[in-house]
Amino acid sequence: MDQIASLIATSDDEDDERDRPLNAYRFASSDNAKGIVAEAIRSLLNYEHRSGLTRNKRRAADQETFDLTVDAILSDLMHHHLVDYPGGIYVTRSNRHLGTKSRYRPRAYSKVFPRILDLLAKPELGYVRQDTAPPIPGASKSTVIRPGPTLLSRMDDGDIETSDLDEHPHGETIILKRVKDADDYWDEGGLEQYADTPTTERYRHELAAINQWLAAADLGYDALGIPWPHTSFDIDDRRLRRVFTQARFTSGGRMFGGFWQQLRKHERRQGLKIGGEKAVELDYGQVGARILYGMAGHLPATGDLYSMPGYNQQRDGIKKVMSAMIFAERRLDRFPKDTRDLFRKADRIGEVVDAIEAKHPLIKDHFHKGLGHDAQFIESSILVDVLLDLRAKGIVALPIHDAVMVPSSKVLVTKETMLTVFKAHARVEGTVTVED
Repeated sequence: MDQIASLIATSDDEDDERDRPLNAYRFASSDNAKGIVAEAIRSLLNYEHRSGLTRNKRRAADQETFDLTVDAILSDLMHHHLVDYPGGIYVTRSNRHLGTKSRYRPRAYSKVFPRILDLLAKPELGYVRQDTAPPIPGASKSTVIRPGPTLLSRMDDGDIETSDLDEHPHGETIILKRVKDADDYWDEGGLEQYADTPTTERYRHELAAINQWLAAADLGYDALGIPWPHTSFDIDDRRLRRVFTQARFTSGGRMFGGFWQQLRKHERRQGLKIGGEKAVELDYGQVGARILYGMAGHLPATGDLYSMPGYNQQRDGIKKVMSAMIFAERRLDRFPKDTRDLFRKADRIGEVVDAIEAKHPLIKDHFHKGLGHDAQFIESSILVDVLLDLRAKGIVALPIHDAVMVPSSKVLVTKETMLTVFKAHARVEGTVTVED
């Protein structure tokens, strides 16, 4: 996946601790941090002059981009080191992506980005260590970078802390992903350019209001009693973005971002505090299946939608297979990824699909029609309206796809709000579970 696309990449694996994308909006905000960046810029310019790499002085606009890029790289590396994230930071060196005009690309990502990175990584300068990806067809084109010895030394000398670093106002918060090429195994779906409409402007305005509200929220975290390992995070990382899929704004639309989404379930449920209170998670139950019933114009079956005769111990597997059936465009002929172990050895996917269809005859014709992204759009719209309603009530809520976390004293009013908003969008009754 290229770096510009991977700026909005996400994972459903809460224990995933891979390298992270560069935050190209980071900058040095204190005098000590600014001094490190300024010294690095002087060192790079002197190196270029001594080595004969530049003959003419850069134009003012080009020098401004140069300085901003150095600042972004070093500041994010310093932040990454201070927060003690596992792994490194990955970036792109692709001229095709860096040289193409895009609403998604930060200013620091330009055609000169690889050149600046190489200068910072010169052994004589030692600000960056970089591991360049090998030119293997189909493999990732990302380069992984880490702080070099010079940068680490300057950080120690300046007693740099996360408070010495800040972020510029981010770029695009309304992300549109293109349709993946079904014939290309390596295609992970890039970003789609689009022209703004009243709809996209409304989405952006709604998210800006939510982000401003969350930025000012009183959030805390207490790791006492939470078993190791602990997830590294920055409590000021609160900015959300909506990611739409299938190259249309009626598909997907889930909100991603915010440090609480990085935490494992037990960490956020045990350690997260809102307004000094314990944060409690409220989840929509059976959300995809219930929304599909609403799309079909029928009321959901009574009871647990994932409870199947003959599969009493396989509920988790039934839930995942049913979700796959909603997203799939053709009948499943094998167990979806990571679901086979949730069933007995004698179970066959065809029999499982038959059992689900028998349980839900009213929506049988809506399975295997690729409606998952449409259902997810309804889900995401529900969550946006829940947040806006709670904001109007003065209740801070942190979204996690089909759930929210709120102060423990606000559980009842939040549950009532969630049920009301769900019915308005899905046209069927929802269920909400309070998770301990």
